[in-house]
Amino acid sequence: MDRELLHRSARFVVTVMVPVGIALTIGTRSWLVYAVLSAITAFLGDEGGRPLRRLGHMLIGPCALLGGAALGSIGWPNSGFIALSVLLGLFYGLVEGGHPLLLLAARFAGYGLVLGFEVAALRTAEIVAALATALAAWLISLAWEAGRRTRRQVGVEPVLGSLWRALGSWRRRWSFALAAGLSIGAANLVGLWVGLGHAYWATLTILIVLRDDMAESAEAVTHRVSGTLLGVAVVAALITWLPGPQALFAAMVVIAALRWPALSLDLTLGTACITAFVLLVADLLAASPVAEMRVLQDRMLAIMVGCCFALAGLRLRRGIADLAKAG
Repeated sequence: MDRELLHRSARFVVTVMVPVGIALTIGTRSWLVYAVLSAITAFLGDEGGRPLRRLGHMLIGPCALLGGAALGSIGWPNSGFIALSVLLGLFYGLVEGGHPLLLLAARFAGYGLVLGFEVAALRTAEIVAALATALAAWLISLAWEAGRRTRRQVGVEPVLGSLWRALGSWRRRWSFALAAGLSIGAANLVGLWVGLGHAYWATLTILIVLRDDMAESAEAVTHRVSGTLLGVAVVAALITWLPGPQALFAAMVVIAALRWPALSLDLTLGTACITAFVLLVADLLAASPVAEMRVLQDRMLAIMVGCCFALAGLRLRRGIADLAKAG
């Protein structure tokens, strides 16, 4: 295995397992979801550079998650929630394919919106857990590079400049942005109507697989579905045959360690690893074996719903473009 990939995998394991280990020690609560997501987004936002600039980049994902969750936790009527999800979809449509940190912010703001509205309202414990985990991820990153006596240079352009360019591109991307917003709004509306469990997984799926390029979207859907099926199968076997949270904790460490090597081999395998890891976190919060299996069912259904609405969004985008040309 490439040495850099090995270091990336090891640092990822340390970063994401810190909140899980704390939760198993003091008792799992809903803040664990925010803490783990904050750890993952902070890790993904690490673009190198000087310490304070790196911290700023690493806080973008967690703050987007908390911002979306704060909006979702206000207590909107369903119509207000759907309108907000459409607006976030419009923003995603403008930044898709651009700056990776803006894309990260768009995806997890949408995730947080649905999470806060439908599942776990944002409270002080969730805010503290998310920010503390992001800070821990930053310190781990600095300590890791200090131990290796290296410093990674900044790998991205300034975020604000990229944001203004993305917003200024609306004339070129408005049809895709509108299709993205409407597909996300429709998916959330259907989720409310049928009582879709863990509906935030459907929202995040749309924000991951829906691309401006149809071929890229189709490929992303394929990997998302196949990776989800594989990840669910692995977790079903683990929770059936491994007794107790300590064994599942060990399995989470192994799966987290395999995430980046698997991703370098095939996107489906990488998706399967992150799916299995997220599901094991959700299973720690489940109250019974029946609830654990329900989580797996919800994951598969939510992913399928998200992929279907993403494909519908692509068709809608083509229809909007055809109408614009005809007009």
